[in-house]
Amino acid sequence: MTTDKLGIGVIGAGLWGSHHAHVFSTLAQTELVAVCDVDAGRAEALARGYGTQTAYSDHRELLANPDIKAVSIATPDFAHASLILDALSAGKHVLTEKPLATSVDEAQRLYETAEESGLKCMVDFHNRVNPAYLSVKDAIGNNEIGVPQHITARLSNTTFVPSEMLSWAAKSSALWFLGSHVVDLLRFVLDDEVRRVYAVSRRGVLQGRGVDTDDFHLAVLEFAKGTAVSMENSWLLSPDGPSVVDFGMRIVGADGQLNVEFSHSGTVSRIAGNGVQYTDLLGVTPVGDNRVGGFVRESVARFADCVLGDTPPLASFRDGLVVTRILAAIEQSAQSGQAVDLAD
Repeated sequence: MTTDKLGIGVIGAGLWGSHHAHVFSTLAQTELVAVCDVDAGRAEALARGYGTQTAYSDHRELLANPDIKAVSIATPDFAHASLILDALSAGKHVLTEKPLATSVDEAQRLYETAEESGLKCMVDFHNRVNPAYLSVKDAIGNNEIGVPQHITARLSNTTFVPSEMLSWAAKSSALWFLGSHVVDLLRFVLDDEVRRVYAVSRRGVLQGRGVDTDDFHLAVLEFAKGTAVSMENSWLLSPDGPSVVDFGMRIVGADGQLNVEFSHSGTVSRIAGNGVQYTDLLGVTPVGDNRVGGFVRESVARFADCVLGDTPPLASFRDGLVVTRILAAIEQSAQSGQAVDLAD
């Protein structure tokens, strides 16, 4: 590899792994050294597609490669913790997809191990560079709507996601897969922490279709400064909708209101036999061969800035730990029927 570039290995060759591979093969300061996936054929295909011939089906072989100084982990929700621990043990800087972990104990161990290692570690909460929500953060920070009083936030998917897109949906839920984004985003735009949660969940519809997981979670989050949030994360939306993702917020302040509708950008619509379909031009934006377009890939690029430029991570492992604690509290509340307080 080129010695003046940061050598990176990507673990996980699915959709998000392809975004990581694209970024690290495009940036001038990074080099995609290798790809790893338990499906060797998929790892080889992604590696070839982004200009490297090195592919592994065992992540330990990737971590033993001396040309790799950092790794990005884009595996399913439940499969982050052991890979992160092995990467830190091997002395590699780590970028991981959200959530950091799906249990508080795992997340706590990852946070502590990362702190002790002195390595650069980041969770890819990419909505922290989403232009729409950066605008919201600025408006709240500039007191344009007064103190936020209540928020309605939703991030849900059609049934296509648990039934067809994710082969591992039964090992996760809409709460972990989607709610992790919303909880982090709320903490980010409000610059505040959750102190109490109440939640309900249901299951049965997806179970009847062969996917043994919760259908949805509805939660109320109380923040320390007084903002109350109603949050929806569902995997039951109709597949006949114009977008797989339904994403939006309404933020009501003492002196004004902010409305975000991010299910699609609406700039380009296609009508070709399947109803109206929208093209997202903000998450991944078509650009030239030597550019990274859209906030989804921009957030991955921030990891390179963190390692090479000694800048703070976009979201730290502490952020990942806090989000995991909140999601676990939501699950606890839904199961017990009681509110759950979160310690400082």
